[in-house]
Amino acid sequence: MRMQYPARVSRDEDGRYLVRFLDFGWGATDGVTLEEALGEAVDCLDELIAATMERGEALPFPGDMLATNTWPISPSALIAAKAAVYCVQKEKGTRKTSLAQKMGKDEKFVRTLLDPHAGSRIQSIEDALRALGKRLVISVEDDIARLNP
Repeated sequence: MRMQYPARVSRDEDGRYLVRFLDFGWGATDGVTLEEALGEAVDCLDELIAATMERGEALPFPGDMLATNTWPISPSALIAAKAAVYCVQKEKGTRKTSLAQKMGKDEKFVRTLLDPHAGSRIQSIEDALRALGKRLVISVEDDIARLNP
């Protein structure tokens, strides 16, 4: 599961760069420069994912990365990792209490782990994914906000 969403970039009537995530159907951000707008897009995506998780809804599957004027945006590492646990847990239909039991923890621990605004240790996220039959893989990529299109 790659946590990366296409962001449509356009210019508004004032010349600012507007960034929208069409997969979510709501939410946008902007910036004076393309670099600023793409940097703000990460924060916007974090909030879109967090709000979706808080409502208990399924995260949308990322759409077409090759569409015109789109950029691939990844959320921050912690949100991506928490969202991965959230998606796998929902996909498998695993209740929080069951996940807690598999991890040898209490339900409050799992609720905090799945809270997008709470801090969590990466080891705890790895433990949760392992309990769900998955593993966390990390990669390092170029910062697209610093690349010239």
